Amino acid sequence: MLIKEGSFIYKISGAIMRGILWLGIHIGYRPKVIYENKQVKKLLKKQAVIFAPNHFDYKDGPVCYFLFKNSSIMIAKDWYENKAIRWVTYGKDAIPLDRYGLDTGWLRHAVKMVKDNKNVIIFPEGYTSDNKEIDKFKGGFAMLSVMTGAPIIPMYIDGEYNPFLGKRLRIYVGDIEYLSEENKGMSSEYLEKECQRIREIVLGLQEKSRKG
Repeated sequence: MLIKEGSFIYKISGAIMRGILWLGIHIGYRPKVIYENKQVKKLLKKQAVIFAPNHFDYKDGPVCYFLFKNSSIMIAKDWYENKAIRWVTYGKDAIPLDRYGLDTGWLRHAVKMVKDNKNVIIFPEGYTSDNKEIDKFKGGFAMLSVMTGAPIIPMYIDGEYNPFLGKRLRIYVGDIEYLSEENKGMSSEYLEKECQRIREIVLGLQEKSRKG
């Protein structure tokens, strides 16, 4: 980009682009957010949460970021290095993760976001699933919940991205989930158990979407 990062024009133009993308997502995909529990909407106004959605399409990230206010989103570091992405996300709403090396910096960054009362969106599968099957959940979101005490909001995104015509995109938002207190900690056994529990909830939301 020719505009200097951090400058007044950079910030204003980024805000304008965010507005354009927000409008484009709402007009193009007509997303419908379906809450299992209306109390989740009230909770979002009071404290930070950790969103844990499935991941079928690269558009899932932008949609979640623009639909759920006051949120930061974890993205691959190689994507974060794209100047356009930093421009659109203020450069601070994205949490970069190095997919090809040992990286714990993202966790410190995410903890700070939660402490600053910002929601964090993490796709626990770590990559998109082309066959519409929800893969095994990795433990990053559970680690963040252990460290911050923030509740987890499981979500299911149906992946129906039909621009302007056809079925609307539907996002099913699960109930408020807290980690089990039994043997709570950072052990691999505990994290794996909690990951599987949250994944089962997302699978249940997927089943509801197919029936509804």
